[in-house]
Amino acid sequence: MPPLPKVNAFLICDHVIHEAGTNKKTLVGIFHNINAHAFPCTHHSMCIYANLIDAMGPYDFEIRLIELSSGAKVGNASLPTIKINDRLRPAEICINLQGITFTRPGKYEFQLYGNKEIIASKDFLVDKMERRESRSDPPSAPGPTAPESY
Repeated sequence: MPPLPKVNAFLICDHVIHEAGTNKKTLVGIFHNINAHAFPCTHHSMCIYANLIDAMGPYDFEIRLIELSSGAKVGNASLPTIKINDRLRPAEICINLQGITFTRPGKYEFQLYGNKEIIASKDFLVDKMERRESRSDPPSAPGPTAPESY
């Protein structure tokens, strides 16, 4: 049985850019919460990034999205089997997710499983954001200001 990997990083972001020449990854728009004006809401695109170490052998990875207040599984995705050949080198996983619908505000969690064992989790908040009302009144005159100092 392959060893359970250790997790160096487990992040949610908008997009991951993979530079082909250097194999470097650039994470764009790392976030910890989602704001929505109404529910249900759909987040059209996000990426889960995991950096693992101490892995060797074949792994079946799965990502699960859980609504924490109820424990309900919102969704899951499985990856094809990945074989990691060097225990000393970090292995990186990028999972692109599209069209995730959140039915209500609350705390959610992504869970990363390797060979059916949980190896990482990342929680985040989906919050209701109130709409700002547009004002048709002209802006009020500025208030008194402090005297200038030199």
